[in-house]
Amino acid sequence: MQNIISLELISATSENGFSLDELVFRTKELFETEAMAGFVSLILQLIDERICMNIVQGKSDNTGQSCCCNERFEYHDRSLRQFRTSVGTVKISWRRLKCVKCGKTITPLRDFLGLAPYQSKTLELEKLVTEIVSEQSYRRSSTHLESIGSIPVPKSTAHRWVVQTDCDQIDTGTDTFSLLFADGTGFKRRPDKDKRISNRGELRVALGVTRSSSVVPLGAFSGKSWDEISSLVKGERKNKELVADMLVSEGETGLVKSLAKLCNDSQRSHWHLVRDLNYTMWKDDAGKLERKQKQKELNAVIGIEIPEEDFEKVCDDDKKDLQDAVNSAESDLHKLIGKLLEKGYKIAADYLNRSAKNMFSYARRWLETGIVTPRVSSMIERMMRELGRRLKRIAFGWSEEGAAKMARIIIKRFTSENQWEKYWHEKLRLLDNVMLALKTIKVQNPQTLGR
Repeated sequence: MQNIISLELISATSENGFSLDELVFRTKELFETEAMAGFVSLILQLIDERICMNIVQGKSDNTGQSCCCNERFEYHDRSLRQFRTSVGTVKISWRRLKCVKCGKTITPLRDFLGLAPYQSKTLELEKLVTEIVSEQSYRRSSTHLESIGSIPVPKSTAHRWVVQTDCDQIDTGTDTFSLLFADGTGFKRRPDKDKRISNRGELRVALGVTRSSSVVPLGAFSGKSWDEISSLVKGERKNKELVADMLVSEGETGLVKSLAKLCNDSQRSHWHLVRDLNYTMWKDDAGKLERKQKQKELNAVIGIEIPEEDFEKVCDDDKKDLQDAVNSAESDLHKLIGKLLEKGYKIAADYLNRSAKNMFSYARRWLETGIVTPRVSSMIERMMRELGRRLKRIAFGWSEEGAAKMARIIIKRFTSENQWEKYWHEKLRLLDNVMLALKTIKVQNPQTLGR
């Protein structure tokens, strides 16, 4: 269906001068409040008339649900509908047709557009609202939409849309990732005295890194144990299929115990290792200067660097030197643990002893496969900081489900923008079935000086 549409505007400007800013402001105001929504309404009206005319004249069949075996339709009445969109409120008085045999009524334009029976907004507006809400509070988002695009969406309406959307769903797939990152952060949840639930909630996140170094979100969870999260991350994989080659984490006992079985090996974050040694020695009543000294010693022990050259270009002697350095570091680490025990720092010694097993997994993996593994979990740490910052900005007193849902939206946008855009591209059905082109802009009977 092709139509040539004429847009008639009246402009009145002062001959005493005006500002360019006022001209731009009035143009924007006109198009945002009337022109764009009216343009969409007109196109829908034209399509509605064409579809209904073809069905009544028998030139095309009803594309919706059939009513009887010998359906034949006639004009029945009109129904006024309004849709919230990013270009304003689109109003359409669409036709309803009635079967002359069984009396059933249909709305051809609604079926043609694929709209739900009581749909009152476009999905492109839902996308816009979801993206804005994921960065600031509902109140500010509502004000922001009103100010930048004259889109009146109350904060309660925006909240309902976000709760009902399914854009947060994450498919973990069945591929084996190169790396698996997992971590948790606190947030202020809604307390419940009757159920003895405090306001201290914990949000847990899992991310995968593919062999091509792409980051893939695997889920955000609240109110779930690491064992439950392990089952959800594993997804539809078979029992012996692994999620990733290497788990990189800060070393939380429950996390490692549950998720390490999904990977070939695990790597302890060196940054957390050094930081937490200070805390464990503090619990052993060690002095500040001594704590700092032991942290320096630990840093010296674990500071083994992987060669920067490609694995194939590194000679066997250099690889042997790296293996010797790992063996020497493990020996020095056990000596450090012994010194801590001699001074009675049992908590710190036990902490290092438990961490020693996965401290140099990154080096062993490189020696075996040539694949570089990070020694720190800084990537997911950045993600968790961003999550914590945004959750605090958006609201407080979260429910467990609400916090997890918003976190999934944020990590999909933050880590996998292509996946986010692909989801909405498919949901909005952007299939190049609509083409618009500006043919000309001209004025009738202009007063000019000629050549």
